[in-house]
Amino acid sequence: MPDSLLVTIKDVARDAGVSAQTVSNVINTPEKVRPATRQLVLASIQKLGYKPNASARRLRTSRSNTVALGIHAGDSPIFDRFLHALAAETDTRDLRILLYKTDTPADEITHCESLLATADVDAFILTDVIFNDPRPNWLRDHHQNFALFGRPWGTDVNDPTVAWVDVDGRDGIRRMTQHLILHGHRNIAFIGWREDSSTGQDRLAGWRDAMTAARIRTPEQLETLFVLTDDDMASGQQAYQVLQRSNPDIDAVVCVSDTIAAGVYMETHGDITITGFDDTPISRSLNFSSVAQPLRDIAKAILDSIQNQSTSRSIDTISTHMLLPPQLIIR
Repeated sequence: MPDSLLVTIKDVARDAGVSAQTVSNVINTPEKVRPATRQLVLASIQKLGYKPNASARRLRTSRSNTVALGIHAGDSPIFDRFLHALAAETDTRDLRILLYKTDTPADEITHCESLLATADVDAFILTDVIFNDPRPNWLRDHHQNFALFGRPWGTDVNDPTVAWVDVDGRDGIRRMTQHLILHGHRNIAFIGWREDSSTGQDRLAGWRDAMTAARIRTPEQLETLFVLTDDDMASGQQAYQVLQRSNPDIDAVVCVSDTIAAGVYMETHGDITITGFDDTPISRSLNFSSVAQPLRDIAKAILDSIQNQSTSRSIDTISTHMLLPPQLIIR
């Protein structure tokens, strides 16, 4: 087989019996080429192992085919799995991921500024979005293509110029709570994140939705059936202890995360029904039900949004704001 580094566009053209310009069109603007001719050229490219020169293509298109993504401090099983899903999806689109370490929104803005000045980056993907996050506005003000994994949870949540893809956590928790009710549970508690977490408040609302609709507890009773805490196992244990003191007959606990659910499991030794969120390995190891995020679908939707922006397609709230349904993993 020929060395792909030595194969030129002229070699492909000669093998396919077309002009070099036609080969170039197949690579860069395939929509301009008739399907039969396009397939002929693609067959020659595969046969010869031709690899288009990325540097030359950048000069022609003013694009690097690179998206930048910040890695935040701390362990995050869901981010690791999202990164794998994103890598798999970028590979199918001939895109690259540029990773950089960041600790705070302000720190990430500094990184973005540096990348714009020194690197070829077409777009940014933002994660760990907080209420009134300054990063989206900064990127928009600097005319950059970007998309968020997660809603911005601020005044710009409905802004069509701020593209985001998120999972409907409220719906996931609501459906999980309904599942418990349908299976005979009545004293269903909830352990969530502290009030400064908009995502946590959204999931708490899902539990309230299901419990209120079922009419198995009064509004006053519901106020004693949830605790907000930090996202670690020790906090999950302590939160369950608080709930137990005021509600000794709890028969199920819906948790905002698998980490907190694992803490409840450690405290109860699995004697009550526990559910989590994110379907991480710990939920499978301890065999409790969880709500799974469709990470490959999220990665696809984010890249679709970014590529739509780069091709100057019209922006509207349907294409730039996507709320995807999660999946219940029942164990």
